[in-house]
Amino acid sequence: MIRLAQNLIVLKTSVGSAQPVAAAVDAEDWPEVVGTLAGDDTILMISPDNRTAQQLVRRIQGMLE
Repeated sequence: MIRLAQNLIVLKTSVGSAQPVAAAVDAEDWPEVVGTLAGDDTILMISPDNRTAQQLVRRIQGMLE
């Protein structure tokens, strides 16, 4: 599940997967991502603005299809 709130994206993962996924996103150095915070099954991705956050959501959705 991906939820968009202004320039913040909440990404739900399977239990125990959030931290490795967030670390992988950080390592890729995507320009749409200012930073990430990860719990056990949830990642908060922060984009610089709303438009960029929407682009990031589309990018992630494309990867999940």
